[in-house]
Amino acid sequence: MDGMPRHSIPWIRRAVMLVAAVVAFAACSGGPSLTTGTDPVPAASSVVSTPPAMASGHNCANPSPSVATNRGLEVRGTMRGGSEVWALFDGVDVLRTGAAITTYWRIAGNGALQITLVGSDDRIQRVPGVRPGVPPYEWSQPGEPWRSVISFPQPGCWRIYVQRGEADGEVWIRAS
Repeated sequence: MDGMPRHSIPWIRRAVMLVAAVVAFAACSGGPSLTTGTDPVPAASSVVSTPPAMASGHNCANPSPSVATNRGLEVRGTMRGGSEVWALFDGVDVLRTGAAITTYWRIAGNGALQITLVGSDDRIQRVPGVRPGVPPYEWSQPGEPWRSVISFPQPGCWRIYVQRGEADGEVWIRAS
């Protein structure tokens, strides 16, 4: 193209360059993706402090109500303000450490769901990869459906703190 005036570049080439520039700009925006419910930079949203305490009445001595169903272990947690959060630990009736457990959630609120595990020794662990998702079968509890994979690093009591926008809640369970 030496010696050729700039205006003579074919219009298709200019269109391709424009599309490439728009895609590059969009990829650099870096904000959370509400379509997937995940944070594009997981390390940027790591939890540094213990999530706020709630007055749910549940704790290690009095865990959240649960029932083993033919789909897995279903647990009813509480949300601040009196509503409920539901967890369905898919395909298991006992929570074991070290196993990656697909977990379905039903929760009210707006925006992406964030899940934090808090151990009885105050170990704090953010659950990555949380996204909207429904189980491959009927599970009708109130709230919008989400999916995560949880692995409990050690046995004992775990408080699972959930937050979606201004709404937050907790589920108390035991893992062996």
